[in-house]
Amino acid sequence: MKTIQVCIGLFMLAVVPFGCSDDDIVDDIVVPDAEETGTFLEQDLHVLYLSRQDDLIAEEIASVEEELVNDPDNQDLQGQLEELQERREANTEQINFLNGQIEEIVGDLAVRPRVPRLPPVPPPPLPCTCFTDVEFSRLEQILLAGNAEGFAVTVFTENQEVIAEFGNLTDFEDTGLQVISLNEAIDFQGNVVIQISKFFEPIGDITTYSIEGNINL
Repeated sequence: MKTIQVCIGLFMLAVVPFGCSDDDIVDDIVVPDAEETGTFLEQDLHVLYLSRQDDLIAEEIASVEEELVNDPDNQDLQGQLEELQERREANTEQINFLNGQIEEIVGDLAVRPRVPRLPPVPPPPLPCTCFTDVEFSRLEQILLAGNAEGFAVTVFTENQEVIAEFGNLTDFEDTGLQVISLNEAIDFQGNVVIQISKFFEPIGDITTYSIEGNINL
């Protein structure tokens, strides 16, 4: 597989790591930014979604644990806590699976992809509450590694109006990746939701997730 020299720009915004400490900000790495080039890696988007879910689960766990301090024998609360901990463990396993895919991808890339607002693989301890919407103003392509079964991408407005359609998956040079491209530029400005469906090996089925973002023309 040849080394990719094109500026794929898979996710780096002045990398703000988990924990949101200014001391952790990496500011001396020059990596093309997906939000600037308009080419995104699907696995990066999925990691971003699952990381946000981890943050929400962690908040629920903290809330239940606080309630248990005042009512330690409450079986319902203990059951809720166990269920949340299992959900978080499964979520973390899915993140690790995706990070493994990303590591395989970037082994032959001339630049190291970065998820916006996420650090290099593996990520530091979760959670983080510093997530902001992704900038999709220049969205043109989404790259996919792995199983393409059921892969579909739709762009909605907040009112569920479809504003963008993508063509069919095609091979991306000789990289082993596939790419799906917009049929035409998006003529819309405002908040959007990118909905992605795909076959996801850890669950053995089609999964669908959404990433909130914005478009500023």
